[in-house]
Amino acid sequence: MNKKLRVFLHSGGPMGEIARKELVKFLGDCKSVGFISAASLGNEKDYFLRVKKTLSQMGIEALHIQWNHHPIKTLSQVQAIYVGGGNTYALLSRLYQAHLLKPIRARVQSGMPYIGSSAGSNLAGPTILTTNDWNVVGLSRFKALGLVPFNINPHYRETDPVMAPFSETRDDRIREYHEVNKNPVIGIEEGAALVIEKGNVRVLGSSRAKLFRPGLKPVWFKPGEIISN
Repeated sequence: MNKKLRVFLHSGGPMGEIARKELVKFLGDCKSVGFISAASLGNEKDYFLRVKKTLSQMGIEALHIQWNHHPIKTLSQVQAIYVGGGNTYALLSRLYQAHLLKPIRARVQSGMPYIGSSAGSNLAGPTILTTNDWNVVGLSRFKALGLVPFNINPHYRETDPVMAPFSETRDDRIREYHEVNKNPVIGIEEGAALVIEKGNVRVLGSSRAKLFRPGLKPVWFKPGEIISN
């Protein structure tokens, strides 16, 4: 993995005070963050304004990278990038249309911090095929940024008490993914985040992450632990 990579991935729910402090620490001297709202199928402007307010409370200025309005120009003006949540298929479809994948990848691989929330976390992997979303936009290509060698499953829950008996669990679906694909998958619980720096993948926050590899028993990692293959 590229040692210059600086990536912060979370599920998109409330991160808690620990993870918020870690996010500020992760950004360091970066004071301008470009926010991509393309995963939202609702009002993107309102979504951006909510994020802008939150980031301003952390002393960070947010610029709106609109996928359909000069996005590459805005990308060139920011010190870090934050890709928000919503529908992962809509996000990837719009970034394909805007020709944004290549410039984002180039900036992040050269050291620009990348923050992904839910759909934005899915985008960091080789493909988005472990998202929980429905393909409502009919996307037919799924290759993503490939910043990290593993796929993400955000909002991970090992079991859900409201599920009907004999329903397919998240673990079942990930095992099915590994029948066809061989790269690891990391499930991120609500309240947890992954920080990738200097080639290491560290868990932080108040919850855990679960590593799935083909043919092997899944392994849990607690906050503060380094995920290793």
